[in-house]
Amino acid sequence: MKKRSFLSLCAIAVTVPSVSHAQLSNLLSIPKLLGGGSSNGADLTTQQTSLVRNYVAAGKDVMQANTHLAEALGVQAAMVNAKATSDSLSASEIEEQDKAISANAAAISEALKSNAKLKDTEAKTTYAKGLLVLAQGVKKYVGMNKDVGGMSSSLSSASPMQLMNLQPSVYVVKNLPASITNVSDALRNAINFAQSNGVEIPKDVASVQSLI
Repeated sequence: MKKRSFLSLCAIAVTVPSVSHAQLSNLLSIPKLLGGGSSNGADLTTQQTSLVRNYVAAGKDVMQANTHLAEALGVQAAMVNAKATSDSLSASEIEEQDKAISANAAAISEALKSNAKLKDTEAKTTYAKGLLVLAQGVKKYVGMNKDVGGMSSSLSSASPMQLMNLQPSVYVVKNLPASITNVSDALRNAINFAQSNGVEIPKDVASVQSLI
């Protein structure tokens, strides 16, 4: 009886499928794929919040600058979608802000190319104010380069589940270079126009020129 029991146990043991080293490794990797088992999740969220807030803040400076410049030039600014002025940090609303910036920047650029005039001292003062705020926005964008580099590295090692919640960061990392180029070009053109139309360039604007 004892011998039969022993043989039965052996038979049961043989029927249990073995788990190879490779299979075990795959099983252990499941928590990572799902975004679990990682201590950097909270760090990524904090990193994203800081990065996106800085990007939005820079964009709001540029939007305000465009408003001043458009007013000084007598340009009708494009209607701005409410999402573009939102404080939300979602990727779609950040994109709306960028679209609003592009639309008004294009209208201002056309006015500058068409030899628009600043009709009086008040217009020149408003234009100078726009230059100053635009320079602030440029400085903020350029100052984000290091943070974007760090986030880019973090994104490359994030799990698929984590990436689903990091789309605002993905958007900023992808679009910051173009944003810097666009606002830098806008600032150069605005400065050239100011110099040709008797507008005094604020000192803070001149200091930002070295960054572009």
